[in-house]
Amino acid sequence: MIAFHYCWLTSPVPVTGIAVGGNIRCFLKLTGTPYWPEITNKILFLEANGGKIEKIAAYFAQLDQTGAFKNCGAILLGLFTTIQAEKQTEQLDELIRFYAEQYAKPVLKTEQIGHSTDSLPFPIGEELSFV
Repeated sequence: MIAFHYCWLTSPVPVTGIAVGGNIRCFLKLTGTPYWPEITNKILFLEANGGKIEKIAAYFAQLDQTGAFKNCGAILLGLFTTIQAEKQTEQLDELIRFYAEQYAKPVLKTEQIGHSTDSLPFPIGEELSFV
């Protein structure tokens, strides 16, 4: 696996699990289909190219309604390109902390995975460990 830098948005705890998720807009299109993955105890990876904070907040609310935040083992945020360009990163961090606190989930963040010309590949479906 390719190593990438990350930081904790919540208190650090050891996290191990299979990675599921991806681009949040595309991932949500799987809701209610046979292609929706099992999320229980998985590391939920989310990133986005487009969307200001209002759109991402709506995506997070919809994702919450699926039970994803409640059932996952941890949340890993990748690059949210428009959020970063609009200088809304702090708002994004506050938003994900809301869900993390509600469900007592650890949250990590990296800007090395997402929609960028220098983004690293991400191993969906493989086991990851963070300490």
